[in-house]
Amino acid sequence: MKYIIIGTAGHVDHGKTALIKALTGTDTDRLKEEKARGISIDLGFASLRLGEGITAGIVDVPGHERFLKNMLAGTGGIDMAILVIAADEGVMPQTREHLEMLELFGVKQGVVVLSKVDKVEADWLDLIEEDVKQLLATTFLAKAPCCRVSATNGAGMENLRQVLMEEAAKLPARDSRAPFRLWIDRSFSVKGHGAVVTGSVLSGKAKVGDVVKLYPQDSTLRVRGLEWHGEKVEQVLAGQRAAINLGGEDTADLARGMVLSAPQCGLTSNLWDAIVEWRQPVASGTRIRLHVGTGEFLGRIYYFKEQSTRYVRLMLEKSLAAGLADRGLIRQYSPQILLGGVTLIGPGRKTRKISRARLNLAKIIETGDHVAIIYSVIDDFDCPSTGEEIRRHSGYLQEEVLSVALNKLIANAKIMLAGSYFLTTRLFDEITQQLKALVGQCHKEHPERAGMSKEILRQHLNLKERVFETMLDLWQEKGVIAIRGAEVAIQDFAARHSDWRSDILLKAQMALTNIGMEPVDWQILMREMQLSPEKARATQEILIKEGLLIRIGDLQLYSKTVQDIALRVRSYFVDNPTITVAELRDLLGISRKLAVPLLEYYDTHKYTVREGNIRHPGPKLRELPE
Repeated sequence: MKYIIIGTAGHVDHGKTALIKALTGTDTDRLKEEKARGISIDLGFASLRLGEGITAGIVDVPGHERFLKNMLAGTGGIDMAILVIAADEGVMPQTREHLEMLELFGVKQGVVVLSKVDKVEADWLDLIEEDVKQLLATTFLAKAPCCRVSATNGAGMENLRQVLMEEAAKLPARDSRAPFRLWIDRSFSVKGHGAVVTGSVLSGKAKVGDVVKLYPQDSTLRVRGLEWHGEKVEQVLAGQRAAINLGGEDTADLARGMVLSAPQCGLTSNLWDAIVEWRQPVASGTRIRLHVGTGEFLGRIYYFKEQSTRYVRLMLEKSLAAGLADRGLIRQYSPQILLGGVTLIGPGRKTRKISRARLNLAKIIETGDHVAIIYSVIDDFDCPSTGEEIRRHSGYLQEEVLSVALNKLIANAKIMLAGSYFLTTRLFDEITQQLKALVGQCHKEHPERAGMSKEILRQHLNLKERVFETMLDLWQEKGVIAIRGAEVAIQDFAARHSDWRSDILLKAQMALTNIGMEPVDWQILMREMQLSPEKARATQEILIKEGLLIRIGDLQLYSKTVQDIALRVRSYFVDNPTITVAELRDLLGISRKLAVPLLEYYDTHKYTVREGNIRHPGPKLRELPE
């Protein structure tokens, strides 16, 4: 079974509601005011079986200009339109306006209905139909079938049903394997059941028990029950009209314009970048009404610097939840003139410029090439991105379509994986060049250092910690860098520096062999190793990192000296059960200033065990070599 959504359009009092009642037996005017005034004010809904294989949900929209906001709430998600024109009045202002809106929403298929044919003569009807054909000549309805009907006496109704069935058969089925999404067009509470919403299932399916996201609140709700045109069901599919009973903490504020979505999809922001198909351009900063899905969103429209007015930033007064390539309309705030149609690209960034990658994405959207679109989405990120981020920014595509596109891009070397992150090979090359430049400059300025601090490098590359660590692994794997502790070096420099470092250590050991109890600082190294002050300071840092110099309080001693002292202390304990600071001072012939931190060092490393002002032998003393 294929399910589609059909929407009506046309001027007020041209017979849209009567036509649907004649087709389906359902009176879509449900409000008392609608009954009293004889015109539709809000959306109405009905179901129509078109042969054995197709069922249509019909959305009846109000035609009066005062209720255009409600009309737009029902038009955004339709698959096919029925443009209704009364034979006794012909083309009217809302006929033209509704037609233009259908085109801007991207509707591609429809049927034209000349209604109330029982009220006019045949000659007049021919004139009206010719006038309609001229109106439609440059629109998506140029080749659409035109049916003459009367909802009053039933004339032409069977032919209309047949035409609707034939046109519906040409439509592709909505994708029930894609992630679930439904724009809410009604919300109410049912005693004993709680919150209920209705809407058209745009993609995917929902089952009783499923968890869904409510946007823009970003809250989690559970599907407690489902109905399809008054019939209880276990699941609803793309193309069906659905009533959903929801459970959860945030059901009190449900309203038209909100979205129910699969949790892994959907983007929410009050800043959106978009492509505009202008009917009437306006100045940057103009206050507008944006119509997307079933919602109306107030805000302002801005142009990007040095770009065509086709690309805009929408700054909205409340958050809009939508997806890549969603379509909508913009009207001027007041007077409410139709300005054009929009295609959403993605949430805006905090800049008045639009990036090269986002411009490319905007152009690729219109091609419908999923592989190219996914590449452009990844390229639009300015850093490596996760599969979840790519999925969320790619609209409501099937998981299989997304997976195939990613695999194809990897196979063609357009993108690459760094751990669980995806990035374009272009971005990898750019970041790698930045890394080489930064670390290379560090090597040039500080050849004595093993490399550049990881954290300083990360900040310069502007990468998040987890992403940075993953990229380091990839650079190591590809032989770009070598990592020594907390420092990063270019691979060939690391090899040279390792030799240089080994040479420094060997020379230091030779120079300090007879240093004895003398504390070692950079000045001592400068004297003993014949180094410049700068290289002596760098050598001191290296010797401390390598453990050749050991910090004892504020001083540094040669590691062999520290070990020799420990051996002398062990020998002292052969004849003495304890040792004090004064006794160590006298034993070594050193000052108390050095004796105190020495014993504290031995306490810390378990060579001695402190008890008050005396020390006992510690376990580490026994492990010392003879």
